[in-house]
Amino acid sequence: MNDSTSPAPQPAAPRWQPINPIDRRVAGVLVEKAKTVPSAYPMSLNAIATAANQKNNRFPVVQLEPEQVEESLERLRLLGAVGLIQGYGRVAKYRHYLYEWLGVDKVELAVMAELLLRGAQTEGELRTRAARMEPILDLAALRRSSRRSAPKGWSSRFRPRDADT
Repeated sequence: MNDSTSPAPQPAAPRWQPINPIDRRVAGVLVEKAKTVPSAYPMSLNAIATAANQKNNRFPVVQLEPEQVEESLERLRLLGAVGLIQGYGRVAKYRHYLYEWLGVDKVELAVMAELLLRGAQTEGELRTRAARMEPILDLAALRRSSRRSAPKGWSSRFRPRDADT
């Protein structure tokens, strides 16, 4: 008879890790376009660069070269956050794996995309903007989503700003 007991399994470490500002912009673009323009998703390198450089709904406004976007996509691919999709014609297309990578649901990912694209925002701004991608009924719903995200560890790095700031 064997009395040895194995230790309780440890929860898996989160797959995400901090990423640089260009990678945040690229990841945010992939999520935003997947949710708001599904007919244009997965996206080509040029489409991602154009979306990353758009002047509205972005802060800060950037001017990324296609080579910078390609390098970012490769970094994100190596991290498991983005994949290269085959079979969409002659042009390479990319998609995100951020649901799995961040361990989030649809509303949490919509909120994260807004934070990736625009940085710190008030709760009201964040709710209004994220609701373009997923229904968020009111600030209480946004707060519930934020509380669900807190144990995952990434939300403290992208906390909404106070209304006073």
